[in-house]
Amino acid sequence: MKRVILMIMLTAALVTGCAEVESAQSEPVEVSRFMEVENSWNWRVVVDRETGVMYAVSNGSYNIGTFTLLVDADGKPLIWKGAK
Repeated sequence: MKRVILMIMLTAALVTGCAEVESAQSEPVEVSRFMEVENSWNWRVVVDRETGVMYAVSNGSYNIGTFTLLVDADGKPLIWKGAK
C-alpha cells in the first residue's frame, strides 16, 4: 500500500494549495473539510469529511501541499472506512 501511495504521489498531482488539516486525535475544527488519518515524514493521508475520499498530501519541500487522489487496483477512489 505504501508503494502505491508513493507512486501515486510522484505521478499524479491533482490539486495544489494549502489547507488547515485536523488530526484524527484532536478536537474537531468546524472550518476544516479534511481530517488527517496517517502521517509520515514526507507525506500524510487526509480524508474528505463529506465524501470519505482519501488523498495523499505532500510535505516535501519542492511540492508541499500537493493533494493526490488515492485509488484502488481498479482505479476507483479509496473511501475511508475508519480506523481498524
